Amino acid sequence: MDYIKLGLLFSAFGCFFEVIFTAAYDSIKQYIKKGRKKVDVRFFGYWSILYILVYGVALSAFWLIIAVPFIYPLYWGLRALIYGVCFHAGEYICMYVLHLVFGQSPSESHYTGKYDSVHNFIRLSYFPIFIIEAFAFEKVYAWFM
Repeated sequence: MDYIKLGLLFSAFGCFFEVIFTAAYDSIKQYIKKGRKKVDVRFFGYWSILYILVYGVALSAFWLIIAVPFIYPLYWGLRALIYGVCFHAGEYICMYVLHLVFGQSPSESHYTGKYDSVHNFIRLSYFPIFIIEAFAFEKVYAWFM
């Protein structure tokens, strides 16, 4: 039952964070490249219903099996590094599996042609955001579980 509760929490929070982060990231990138007058101010983020599987199933399993027993006791700096690497590896694996199952992962259409994209499954510039997201998931876990 705790796994289902955690899955629902992480799905809701993760998808919300995904939309807000991608909207902010794209707006900042537009501002830097085009200047203030040409920025699309509608603040559009993107996500996919398939991210529920990533956050609700994969992340919840990682959290209960690895993060809580092994990563939580570590110093915050080491936790940040582990979270960043694990989130990148996890996203790559999940997007690769979704690519195999559906023919295209949700991230491919947004990551194609980006300088920091790895096989159009992950973006290396998201590393700091994954760390922030992981610490936010720690808070969500502490508040609701």
